[in-house]
Amino acid sequence: MKSVLFLCTGNWYRSRLSEILFNYYAMMSKIEWRADSRGLTETSIQGISPDALDFLEKKGLHTLMEEPRNPEAVKVSDLEQSDLIIVLCRDEHEGMMRERFGQIPKILESQGKLRFWNVFDVPAEPSTGFKGLFGAKSKRQSQPSVSSSEHADLAVKLLIHELGEQQMPATREQDPSASEES
Repeated sequence: MKSVLFLCTGNWYRSRLSEILFNYYAMMSKIEWRADSRGLTETSIQGISPDALDFLEKKGLHTLMEEPRNPEAVKVSDLEQSDLIIVLCRDEHEGMMRERFGQIPKILESQGKLRFWNVFDVPAEPSTGFKGLFGAKSKRQSQPSVSSSEHADLAVKLLIHELGEQQMPATREQDPSASEES
């Protein structure tokens, strides 16, 4: 079975949601891929984002979440063990990848093993008090949680379709009768 690794900043929202959606759609499509997810930074946040849980619940997929694990930071071994790595937001994460892993991301991208999407995070909590009045605004791009979740969902569905199409010729080569049935 091949593996895809989804990466975002903290492994709390986008990458976790993508992992769960991918594994569900892969199972339904009967493709031989499995997803996992990690974050590019260490975090003390626990569980999974309420926005991700809300989206899964609206899709009727919340039952896929038994006991949500805590976010995990990516290690070089995670990159080495993955057949495909999806970094959720080029604008936000490309520099973080380079800073953390040097030339490894560039090499993986040139080999077709690493792709960047542009699924933006939800807006940060607004500052309050003095900082809220005079503080600097976040330069990070964001989109509302419903939009971000739907964007991740569509991107995952398209990836599943692509991987399924790639798997079909391999299946036909192994079983010539599979192409006769089509």
